[in-house]
Amino acid sequence: MKRRIALALGGGGTKGYAHIGVLKVLEAAGYEIAAVSGTSAGALVGSLYAAGYTPDEIAELLQSVDPRHIFDRRSGDRPSILGLQGVENMLREALGNRTFTDLQRPFGSVAVDILSGDTIFLRSGSVVEAALASSAIPGLFPPVKWGDWLLVDGGMADNVPVRLARLLAPGLPVVAVTLGIMPRPVTCFDELPLPIRLKRFQHVVARLRYTQAVNTFIRAAEVSLGYHILLRLQIDRPEVIINPPVDDVDVLASPEDPTFIIQAGEESTRATLPHLESLFSWRRFFRPRPPKPEMYHVVVAE
Repeated sequence: MKRRIALALGGGGTKGYAHIGVLKVLEAAGYEIAAVSGTSAGALVGSLYAAGYTPDEIAELLQSVDPRHIFDRRSGDRPSILGLQGVENMLREALGNRTFTDLQRPFGSVAVDILSGDTIFLRSGSVVEAALASSAIPGLFPPVKWGDWLLVDGGMADNVPVRLARLLAPGLPVVAVTLGIMPRPVTCFDELPLPIRLKRFQHVVARLRYTQAVNTFIRAAEVSLGYHILLRLQIDRPEVIINPPVDDVDVLASPEDPTFIIQAGEESTRATLPHLESLFSWRRFFRPRPPKPEMYHVVVAE
């Protein structure tokens, strides 16, 4: 029996290196990834994989981005604190003008129209723009204009896009990859909430009242996202959930060597292989069917 699956890759910034480890182990185990959906970091990795890049090549591409310029802004960017110029340059060099029809396997990314509040499943047009739109953390990175939509990070509505994976590959088991659900515990805010380098004054700035207020807001948003992910997974019920232990990785970090993040993805995937294998045995007939994708407040961009 051909073991075909659909993959839903969740958002999480730098934690997204773990997706590479997931891909490596699934390929080595002989699974055919028939379709990929992704949000934010999952959209970046998923778009490159759908274009035909191997997991090792994706790791090289991500590491090729100069950390000094990864968050540069472009002239003409919409209001935001940081930009994604470094990431965009890498994507445009790797993907060029590819549209979704040019990809080697079905792919879709998730964004949110900040004007209407609708969840947008992007499945046509520029792959680069779709990945950037899915990664545009509101206020932090510039939103992407797409027709009448103003698109921001899909994690606001669907951080692990199981529904989209089922839409791309009906009838196939969905393997959902989360990049940590709840943020790691902290006792105080002793770091800057943004990747701004102020080595001499960082300790002082981190303790300013306004910095603490921003940190509190960001922390609350992370906790809220964690609860939303838990509820979304309970509703969408993917057949397999892989949750690499990457809670200690900062979302906006620029690690010199991300090997430990990739290995976290590998190890957690190996641990789930027995469960995944059972989906293709006779025992699958005794499993309840997962729910059909709920399309409430979802727009599919064909």
